[in-house]
Amino acid sequence: MPEVLQLLHYTRQSIPGQYLRSFAYYHDKIGNVHLDGLPETMQRELMFVIWRIIDMGGRVPCASLGLLCRELAETSRRLKSRGLPSASLMDRTPGEWRTELNTTWARRIKALPNASTMRTIAGPLDRACKLLWFAYDDSPWWEREVWSLDMDPRIPRREQEPARGYTIHWHDVEPQWLRRGAMFYVKTLLESGRATWTTVMGQKHSFRLFGTFVTERGLASPRLAEDETKVRAIMMDFLTCDSLRSASGRQRSHSTIAGITAAVRGLYGFMHDHGEDAASATGDPRWAGLSPEYLRFWRPGDVPRFKKQAFTEDHLFSDQVLSRIAAQAPLLAAPQSEGGFGDPQAMRILLLMIATGRRLSEICMLDANPLLPVTGPEPKDGTRIAKLCYQQTKIEGAPETIFVDSEVIEIIAEQQRWLKSHLEKVGITDPPAYLFLKDHNNLHCRHHYYSHVFRRQMEKLVQRAELKDDDGQPLKLSKTHRFRHTKATSLINAGVPLHVVQRYMGHASPEMTMHYAQTLDSTAKAEFLKYRKITTNGEGPGVSPEDLYDLMALDSRTDRVLPNGWCTLPPTKSCDKGNACLGCDLFVTDERFLNVHEGELVALDSLIDKRQEAHTTRTGEPMSENHVWLTLRRREQGALGTIIETLKGPDRRNGPVKGPGTAPRAEADIAKAPRQVAR
Repeated sequence: MPEVLQLLHYTRQSIPGQYLRSFAYYHDKIGNVHLDGLPETMQRELMFVIWRIIDMGGRVPCASLGLLCRELAETSRRLKSRGLPSASLMDRTPGEWRTELNTTWARRIKALPNASTMRTIAGPLDRACKLLWFAYDDSPWWEREVWSLDMDPRIPRREQEPARGYTIHWHDVEPQWLRRGAMFYVKTLLESGRATWTTVMGQKHSFRLFGTFVTERGLASPRLAEDETKVRAIMMDFLTCDSLRSASGRQRSHSTIAGITAAVRGLYGFMHDHGEDAASATGDPRWAGLSPEYLRFWRPGDVPRFKKQAFTEDHLFSDQVLSRIAAQAPLLAAPQSEGGFGDPQAMRILLLMIATGRRLSEICMLDANPLLPVTGPEPKDGTRIAKLCYQQTKIEGAPETIFVDSEVIEIIAEQQRWLKSHLEKVGITDPPAYLFLKDHNNLHCRHHYYSHVFRRQMEKLVQRAELKDDDGQPLKLSKTHRFRHTKATSLINAGVPLHVVQRYMGHASPEMTMHYAQTLDSTAKAEFLKYRKITTNGEGPGVSPEDLYDLMALDSRTDRVLPNGWCTLPPTKSCDKGNACLGCDLFVTDERFLNVHEGELVALDSLIDKRQEAHTTRTGEPMSENHVWLTLRRREQGALGTIIETLKGPDRRNGPVKGPGTAPRAEADIAKAPRQVAR
C-alpha cells in the first residue's frame, strides 16, 4: 500500500488530498479513525483494509470504522490481560469477535449494546475480516469457500463478465465430500473454458439441492451406497424428493430439473474419468475408481425432457404497453426530491432496450464510445445511421454490431454527456471503460451498471407508476428479455427478411430466429380484415370477414394460407382437388395479390399458346375448346380475368361488390370462344 496512507490517525488534516474523496460521503464530512490503541499487527491489518477499500473504488466508512477501532482496542487489552490471543483480527472468526466486543461493552456500561450499535460495528468488522482472509490465504483459489472475481484475480473469467459482481458461497453445500468434489469439478470447468461464471452460479445451486437430499438420506460417501447396484434406486429417489420442490412447495419446472440433474450427472461423469486427480486434490480417496454404474444411474426417459416454453403473446409487450412504459421512463431520471428515482442511467438503459432489443447485459456493458460511423452517402431525409458495438457474451461467434438510427444515437449521446459530467465531478481523468457506470463503491469508475440493480429499479417503477398490462395486471418489467422478444417479433411482423432479423438479433442460427417467427394474433387478424375478400367469380365469400378468419383458424395454423390468397375449407376437412384453387368456390383473395394474379394470367396465356403449338405439331391441328386440358385452363383464365377486373374496380375496399360472375360449371365447360380479358 502507498506509504502516505500508512497512518495511525486518519483525519481530514492527515489524509493526503488525492484520497480525501474516498473518506468523505456526499455530505463531505470525514470522521476520525484512530489505530494507535490497537496491537501492532492489527494496526497494519486495518491500514491494509483501508487501502483495499480505496483501491477497489469504495468509500471508507469513517464513523463505523472509528467506533470499531475504539472497541477493538479495549477488547484487545482485556483479552491480552487474560493471556488470550488478541494481536490479529485473524485470531478469531467475525462471530467470535462480536461476542468479545459485546462482553467489553457490557462490562463498561453494565448493559449490552443495542441492535443498531452492533450492526454499526459488525459491518466494517465483517468487511475487514473478509479482505484480510483473502489477503492472508495463499492456498489454491478454488479451495476457498467464497469465490469472488473482485477479490481474487486468479479466478478464470471472460474479458467481459456480466455477472462479475456476484459472489459464490460454497459453505451451504453439505456434506463436505460433496462440497469439495463439486468445487474441484467446477474449478476444472472454469480453467478449461467449458463453463462461465454465470453457468457456475447455477451449478452451485444445483449441488446445494443435491446436498440437501444427500444429507437427509444420511449418505456419507461419494459412492452413495456400499452396493453400487443400489445407486440407481437412490438417484431415482432424488428425482421425486422434496429438494426438487420450490419454496412454495410446487414441483420445479422440467427445464429447472433438467439443469439440476445435468450438473449432478456432469459431476459424476467427471469423477469417473478424473477420479484419481480429484482424490488427490480434495484429499478424499473415495472419489477414485468409480464404476460405470455412476454413468448410467439415470437413463433415457428418467429425467423430464427439457421442453422449451411455447412462445406466446404473453412473452411480448403490446404497442400500447410499450407506449405507457416509455411515457413513465422519465420518472427514473427525475430527482428524488421531485418524486423520481434520481437514476438517469436506468432511464436510458430502458429506452435503449425498447429501441434495440439488446439483452440487458449487452446494454449495461456498452463501451464508453460504442458507435461506429457508417461510410457512404448521407440519407436524403437527414436520418443519421451508425453501427452500435456491444459485448456479445452469450453466443460465441455471433455478430457484435447492429445498425441504429437517430433515436438510439441521441440516447447514447445524452448518456455520454452525463458520463463526462460525472467523471469531472469525481475527478477521474482516465478514459472510462463503460458507458453506464455502477453507482455505489465505484469511485474509480471501473465497473459497469449491474443488471440486478436495473431489475430492482424496474420493479419499483411498476409500483410507483402503477404500470399494468392489457389485462390490468402489474407489468413484470424485471423480466427484461420480453423487450427482446417484442423487438424480434415486431421486425418479423414488419416483413424484415429472416436472415436480416437473425443478424440484427445476434443469433447464431436461423432456428433461433424462427422461435420468434410468428405474427401476433391481433396483428394477423387486423391485416386479414383490412381488405375485402372475393371468390373466383368476383363475389364476396358469403361469410363475414371475422367469421371467415375464425373458420380458417388463422390464429393458430397456416395450412390455409396460399401464395395467391386463402383456402376457406374448414381445418377439419381435407382437400381432394390438388392445386386447382382457381376453379374452386372455397378460394378467396384480395387486392394485395393483384400483381400475383396478373402474373399468373400472363403465364397461363403463354402456357396455353405453347401447348397449342405442341399439339398442332403432333396432331396437325390445334386443341379443340372441348379438350379436357384446355377446358380447365379456360376456366382458370376466366376466373383470373374476373378476379383482376374486380380487384381493379373503384370499390375494391368498400363493401361487397358483385363481380361479373361466371356461368355454371356445366355450361362453362361447353365449347365456346374464350372471353377476352384486358391486360
